[in-house]
Amino acid sequence: MMRTPKVHIRKFSHRSRLDTGMVVCCGGFEDRALTLPRRLTELSCGIERSILMRYTSQAEENRRNFRRVASYLKKATGHNAKVVRVDANSPLSSYERIKETVQRVASGLRRRKVSVDISGMTHMWALGVINACVDLGLEVEILYTEATEYFPLKRQASALLRSWAKRDYDRAQRFLQSAALMAVHVLPDFAGNFRPGRSTCLIIFAGYEPNRIEGLIDGYAPGAVVVLYGKSPRPQHAWRTKLSQELHKEMFAAWPHREAICSTLSPLKALETLEDIFRVVSAEYDVAVAPHCSKMQGIAAYLFWRRHPEVQLLFTSPARFNPKQYSRGERDVYIFNLTKAMGNAAYCAIARTVAEAST
Repeated sequence: MMRTPKVHIRKFSHRSRLDTGMVVCCGGFEDRALTLPRRLTELSCGIERSILMRYTSQAEENRRNFRRVASYLKKATGHNAKVVRVDANSPLSSYERIKETVQRVASGLRRRKVSVDISGMTHMWALGVINACVDLGLEVEILYTEATEYFPLKRQASALLRSWAKRDYDRAQRFLQSAALMAVHVLPDFAGNFRPGRSTCLIIFAGYEPNRIEGLIDGYAPGAVVVLYGKSPRPQHAWRTKLSQELHKEMFAAWPHREAICSTLSPLKALETLEDIFRVVSAEYDVAVAPHCSKMQGIAAYLFWRRHPEVQLLFTSPARFNPKQYSRGERDVYIFNLTKAMGNAAYCAIARTVAEAST
């Protein structure tokens, strides 16, 4: 069994100092997309450069926060952030822009360390940025801000369940975080290595968007499914686990499947769950993972893929996000050292590859 370095996720306090070569943020519509950039202007930080991702879809709804994050980053670093445009309608070209921008900015860094604030990023862009940094041999730490409230709200749960049970999509959409599934994306770097004729087991971190999961399952048609329901560390959010189970139970009934519950906050606990599943199913199935709930569960999926590059990572994008139904407010900021979690041996191998490529 592969040993996991004990890397604790810790709170980034108001007295914390961020010493890093580069910060990567995103100007998304959620309140928490502003939290870390604003805090950087209030702290004594040593930051050389910054990258700011800009969503070109639903531009009007993202514009206000994008401008505010850009202003905060300039104040914190003394330089304008390098902006990179991303669009779920053109994932391949967007990912190439991410990699090119990270490489260009990182080439001038004195300190080979990057801090990635995933709070305002979708899973696809968060893991895309992280992978671009890891492939350059940069030390990577993850920053993540909790929201105060997540939708659907508790008072909306009963109406949502009734609407979804009737497949009243128009009414259900009033309570969901996004509209129906637009596309399933597999970025080339995360394509894995599937064997001809082998069935696929799809591991899904199920959240609160059954409309997107329904489209994913129907289109991907796996041989088996493992559903991971999130468990929040906040007692007031405990009811959300059961809501997610109720939303998806009928959908998965038609597929050979098993279920488990894992942390929405601790990447290492979620990684342990993935490893337990992999030991059971990998002899019979090729494995794909769809991170679809907590952003920190997405970090666990990335660590898992780094250990098992034959695994495929899948990402979904909706026809439209519902900003007023996504999250509200901001709470604690957490920091997690991805480099330490990967282990020294893994990072030394990457560093050697980078060094050999540059000679």
